[in-house]
Amino acid sequence: MNILFELSKEHKLLPESEIRSCLQSEDIIYNVVDSNEDAFVIDTNMSMDKIKKLANRLSMTFFIDQILFFCLTKEIIKQKAEINPLKKKGSIAIICKNRSKTINSRKIINDLGDIYTKNKKVDLTNPDNELRVLITNKKIYVGLKKAEINRVQFEKRKVQHRPFFSPISLHPKLARALVNLSEVRKNETLLDPFCGTGGILIEAGLIGVKLIGSDVEKKMIEGCKKTLEFYGLKNYELICCDVGVIRDKINFVDAVVTDLPYGKSTTTKGEDIKNLYERAFENISKVLKEKRKAVIGLSNKERIAQGENYLSLIQKYEFRVHRSLTRYFVVYQK
Repeated sequence: MNILFELSKEHKLLPESEIRSCLQSEDIIYNVVDSNEDAFVIDTNMSMDKIKKLANRLSMTFFIDQILFFCLTKEIIKQKAEINPLKKKGSIAIICKNRSKTINSRKIINDLGDIYTKNKKVDLTNPDNELRVLITNKKIYVGLKKAEINRVQFEKRKVQHRPFFSPISLHPKLARALVNLSEVRKNETLLDPFCGTGGILIEAGLIGVKLIGSDVEKKMIEGCKKTLEFYGLKNYELICCDVGVIRDKINFVDAVVTDLPYGKSTTTKGEDIKNLYERAFENISKVLKEKRKAVIGLSNKERIAQGENYLSLIQKYEFRVHRSLTRYFVVYQK
């Protein structure tokens, strides 16, 4: 069957990359059918249980749908609908997301309604069949909703809602996406060697990952503990230490996800930022298992090459945090 991921478009590359990484971490076999800024479509026979697991992990997707059909023009919508009937009985709702500036959705909805609401009760509150229509500038996708990503949860976990926080913490949606890019699996171990207030650890812990966090600041470790406990996370180890001795403190880990200090708003204990990054990359490479991934936030492009002295570059993402700050999130592999 063809499965459609309705992308959030919050970044040009991250939403699709996050999905691909989650598919890999869940051992889902698939072929890409279609890929653009609005939609990512795969052919797969994954179970409903796997779909729910993906929905529980993803942060930059809105919905996961089973495609009935897609077409290039609205003129053949009715014809396509007639040869792609709904198999499940019960009530129906037709929900449309129009991302096109040139296509009027009203006729499309009416044409679909003519076919799919025959002998079916329309229920916009709790339908047995939620027919989703995604209209883009290039294609029109029609499918049945299989899962909705709970994106409200990420807003509820923003820094101001935590018992201990720093204003420079990553948005939970971005932190979750970075965790997913690492391809870490449930019950594996993830390290954040600059854990700060614990934003990355929260998102990893909520998908069942074992957590290790370290930070040179004792107050950060104490605050991080409060935050993890606040969200009911118990499977963690926190260490107050410099990144240079992290290999002496822990065994090998399955993934590293961290946002390195900016050098302005965060303390580096007086150390030159270039030297700190060099030591960080060196020691991350020592603690990461072979063939596994490290996802690292950097303050500028020049630092990316530093990481390549110790790890293989897989992908990089430029992310505008606000007008005066651009971050670079880089996926490396040992």
